Amino acid sequence: MEYHTKRLTMQNIADMAGVDKAVVSKVVNNARMIPASSEKVERVREIIRKYHYTPLSAAQSLATRRTRQIAFLLSEASEALFANPAFSLMLTGAVRACQEFHYQCQADICDFMNIHDFIVPENLRNRSIDGCILAGAMYDDALAKIAEIRMPVVVLGGKHTRQQVPIISRDSLKEFGIFLDYAEERGHTKIWVAEDSYNARHDFGILLKNRPQFELRLLDGPHTDEIVYAYHWAKRFLALPQSERPTLIFGADQFCCVMARELARNGVPCPEQISFMCFSDTEMAACYNPALTVYACQHFNEGYQGAKLLIETLEKNLSPEESIRLANSITMTSVFIERESVRNLKKKKREKIR
Repeated sequence: MEYHTKRLTMQNIADMAGVDKAVVSKVVNNARMIPASSEKVERVREIIRKYHYTPLSAAQSLATRRTRQIAFLLSEASEALFANPAFSLMLTGAVRACQEFHYQCQADICDFMNIHDFIVPENLRNRSIDGCILAGAMYDDALAKIAEIRMPVVVLGGKHTRQQVPIISRDSLKEFGIFLDYAEERGHTKIWVAEDSYNARHDFGILLKNRPQFELRLLDGPHTDEIVYAYHWAKRFLALPQSERPTLIFGADQFCCVMARELARNGVPCPEQISFMCFSDTEMAACYNPALTVYACQHFNEGYQGAKLLIETLEKNLSPEESIRLANSITMTSVFIERESVRNLKKKKREKIR
């Protein structure tokens, strides 16, 4: 008898495979011990694949004490939120992984930077999800509060050295070094970096010890909104004498586009008088005029790997220590795309000599 996918039940699969319904349930829920031969187990799996069987979430939750739902929590005070291309790409990657492994993905917003007024989201408190992915700006104190719930968590960004939670990270020390080498090759040694995180201070502090030729400033200030942040530093830039201004600015896509526009409006066009390089490869960066050179983390893959790691933690029931070790084996790589926004100052000097 042929079964239509929408009508297929565990009992149907059991009848087709010649096994008890309990065996099908254990196969579907990835039980470690299944009371059937390997041949029968494989027959059940073949039927599941053939008919694209997906169990009812409510029934599966009762059997496994799981909801097969995870949350993507964005810590961001800006009103832009998921309109930020980097975060929307992370979320899209996480959703893609959830689709592949038959999980649902909720999206929510929680300001992890306001630790004094921080409230653990309701879906975490009620355990209506199995785990969560955290993205955006956050303090370790907020992570400690999340850890108290004893729920699997994966953080996007940060450093492998933070061993309290699994983190999907890039080798920022190596990549900041590559950025400085590229900047120096094109004659830029006076640089502003639109980031003032602990990791940035740590990594650039190490790198600049052997690079005395650089004048590099990490920009502090209003980080809650990239647009406000960009206007703030555009005003500071324009107030400086020309001899004290940087020649290259490195920041997120929104920051670079807004600041480049504001400087151009005030007679400082890119790349003729100021260069920009972006650490977010988005449509905004590619379509800006001039198109922005980027050395950027692949945000879609970052979200995908984060969700995949979280799902593997859940499916294999990994301990926090095992999950951290697994995360540390995954290193994100950034992509370098040279476009039009970084001027070669050395070429300019050679032309003057001629």
